[in-house]
Amino acid sequence: MIGEKDLALKEMESYWGGMLDEGADTFWELYNPKNPNESPYGGTIVNSYCHAWSCGPTYFLRKYFYN
Repeated sequence: MIGEKDLALKEMESYWGGMLDEGADTFWELYNPKNPNESPYGGTIVNSYCHAWSCGPTYFLRKYFYN
């Protein structure tokens, strides 16, 4: 919205891409790049109960990049 699409895309690639680099097969509800094993549920086996959060990147890409 403020014309910083390159910065926004870089941030999405770093944040959500970081989860993929860690081996995620879904996007995690909590992702701390400095501590990828951090979890609100006491373990990383199940770390994504928030499906709305998972769709964030696709929403941003469709709304601001490929409209």
